Amino acid sequence: MPLSSPKKKIRVLVVDDSAFMRKILRDIINSDPELEVCCEARDGIEAINMVKLHKPDVVTLDIEMPRMNGLDALRVIMKQSPTPVIMVSALTQEGAEATIKALEYGAIDFIPKPSSSISLSMKEMKDEIIAKIKEAAKVPKRFLELKRTRLLRAQKSKVKRKGVPARIAVAMAASTGGPQSLLKVFPKFPEHLGAAILLVQHMPPGFTKSFAKRLDSVSKLNVKEAEDGEPIEEDWAYVAPGDYHMEVELRRGKPVITLNKKPKIHGVRPAADPMMITAAEVFGRKTVGVVMTGMGRDGAQGIVAIKKKGGITIAQDKETSIIYGMPKAAAETGMVDYIVPLDKIADTVVMAVNKIKRGGGGGGPFTVP
Repeated sequence: MPLSSPKKKIRVLVVDDSAFMRKILRDIINSDPELEVCCEARDGIEAINMVKLHKPDVVTLDIEMPRMNGLDALRVIMKQSPTPVIMVSALTQEGAEATIKALEYGAIDFIPKPSSSISLSMKEMKDEIIAKIKEAAKVPKRFLELKRTRLLRAQKSKVKRKGVPARIAVAMAASTGGPQSLLKVFPKFPEHLGAAILLVQHMPPGFTKSFAKRLDSVSKLNVKEAEDGEPIEEDWAYVAPGDYHMEVELRRGKPVITLNKKPKIHGVRPAADPMMITAAEVFGRKTVGVVMTGMGRDGAQGIVAIKKKGGITIAQDKETSIIYGMPKAAAETGMVDYIVPLDKIADTVVMAVNKIKRGGGGGGPFTVP
């Protein structure tokens, strides 16, 4: 009986101007039997040449480098040799803003680069790094083309309305592929949605504030990073801050946001499930649940909780999900009302909110509007 050929390893190009950081990443990647570092580069110019020459399956790409930085290199790579790229980003405001741009340019995900005790911190992140590389290698080629859609900025005169407690909540969950996808969804929400949006996008601390600002710049709604004890108000969107679970409770008859550092759920904090479950408890059938692209199962329990309260549930379809993990898990609960492509999510949310305003609730599973 012939021996089966060994499984082909995922080949990774590591790009960083620090030899020390390249060694740490190389050791982490090579420690997994399914991965191998095929080549290394010290700057963006070398990275572009290495991608052409070695055709790696995945690239880890530093942002700050001499000669050519990671952002410029990413744009060339995605145009000339589309390849799944994971950014390695510094934990600074500039690093966070550059990372959000990189995700817009086509990077699949990012790994935060610790500012101190680098060796120890990176080794603690070993499982996350390996998992992200493996997921990036699975991303369909159609998501790797450089499609920089020009995002229109919201009106400069956007009024920061306050004072109207939300009666309807849209509870949204996203992970890998979420930032670039949400930047296409939020511009489509109307100025007067008539609901509050509660968003959990899996991100570490230091990045969610920049992401919220970016969403605010393209949305007619007001978008901000959530604060503990903050009232939940109509036509505002609240992004859960990195490393905090965001939950909902009633205080004096009004919905407010609470933040906590309870243990990680599904290996992440913030997690969407506690936000969605508590939103369903407070808003009941006036809750819309949305699960978008991402790896893992976060959001599935939340979808069940929202559906059981009579709310309306939505999941992104497989064809437009960069990673079809979270939406798949949500759909498999049998509690999803609408499975829709990315470009229909905003319209479906608006339809659901309007249906709730008219006194309606969730329909049968797996129907497409």
